[in-house]
Amino acid sequence: MDNRRIVVLYQGKTIELEKSLTVKQLLNELRLNPLEHLVQVDGKLYTEDRLIRAGSRVVIHKVTSAG
Repeated sequence: MDNRRIVVLYQGKTIELEKSLTVKQLLNELRLNPLEHLVQVDGKLYTEDRLIRAGSRVVIHKVTSAG
């Protein structure tokens, strides 16, 4: 893995980003609803305000509520 890039895995796709950004910025860039997705960075869940640094591995999980 390139230490200068963020590698994002979502629905079987891999996306590489060049710069650090917050979870909120990432979800906005990918046009994903933050209420419907959890973001895991290097094995830890991150909230919207957390910064994702270059060199991180990110997995985005779509979540649904059965109510």
